[in-house]
Amino acid sequence: MSPPGSQAQWYLAREGQQFGPISDAELAKFIELGHLQPTDLLWREGFPDWRPAMVVFPPQDRTAPGTGSVLTSARPGPQPSRREPANRRREYAGASSGQEEDRVRPRGRRRVAAVFIIVAALVGAGWYAYTNRATLTAYVALFASSSPSSTVLDIADRKSLEAPPFAGLRGTPEAVDAKMQSTALWRVIKREFPDWYTQRLNEVVSLARENKDAAAIAQHVAHKLVELRRQQLGNGLSATLPRIKSVVVAYHENLTRLRQQDAATCYGFISQGEEHPAIVAMLQGSKHTAHLQAQMTAVFEAIAEGRKQPRVYPRPTPAHHELLAGSLRKMGWTQEDMALFSDERALSRAAPEKVCQVVHDWFSAQLSLTDPEAQTRLLVDSVRPIFAG
Repeated sequence: MSPPGSQAQWYLAREGQQFGPISDAELAKFIELGHLQPTDLLWREGFPDWRPAMVVFPPQDRTAPGTGSVLTSARPGPQPSRREPANRRREYAGASSGQEEDRVRPRGRRRVAAVFIIVAALVGAGWYAYTNRATLTAYVALFASSSPSSTVLDIADRKSLEAPPFAGLRGTPEAVDAKMQSTALWRVIKREFPDWYTQRLNEVVSLARENKDAAAIAQHVAHKLVELRRQQLGNGLSATLPRIKSVVVAYHENLTRLRQQDAATCYGFISQGEEHPAIVAMLQGSKHTAHLQAQMTAVFEAIAEGRKQPRVYPRPTPAHHELLAGSLRKMGWTQEDMALFSDERALSRAAPEKVCQVVHDWFSAQLSLTDPEAQTRLLVDSVRPIFAG
């Protein structure tokens, strides 16, 4: 392997963690074995900011790593320290939060470090890279398996999801806080937005003192949560793909369950989200509480992740949309269904049963896609109304 100072030193950011420095040869081997993800960010000396991996190394340019075809643009320069570059150390909060956080968080490196150690060993002994390729793949699989699960109820412990987040909001501030912190949703909110949480806690206590009933208090906090979610749209869309996918999976599961209950509630859920009165009532205690709270928790976990590390996802191409259309046709969609879904006015006039069906199908088709790049781009594009709606 060439001495570190003779080639560019790269840094990679993934899922809120940073790794590096990584040599040209190590990164080339990582790309060759297919482990650079579309959502990864890269930085090296000369870059003014983090850049998406797909921009630095477009897929068509990854065919001959190690030969100079993908890394020849890297110029030798002074070797950075093993800490994050000083001008890259800022963590971003959403513009709507009114804050910028300049604190530096410790960067856990164990899982990806293991991958890069193995890759470096392979670069140092070229023959080993092919005879032991399965070993490297196993390490990468182990790292990937530690990503956030897309299983809805794995987001938090079951008990905290079953605890109704909009119920029992009466008493002293200490009592109300204890009640709220027994739920998965409010734990995330207090952790990520402590000042906002304190304001809502004080409002809840004041409303109770004014003898507002439980339904009115619940409706108030639901409205405030929807406001916060909408304000954090940009951060939500900057989360990692596993986080975004967990939001979509949770939303899709709630659509499935609410369709089985009645079309009016399902339609209200689509049109007003957790602010719809029927959904607010369910979040005060029902068989749907755990699943609805799982979705809300997934949304704010994604927002929390997006605040720590900005990510840029490419938009879906016409070819990706055609893949989705093919999946929908297999589900029985007609040209009329396609036209209905693409016409906002027509969809708003459609029967609640029809709206629930087409929205449910839309997400079902995306989750069933086997092309990972198409699914990534389409899911990121389609999750926007879940954050902003």
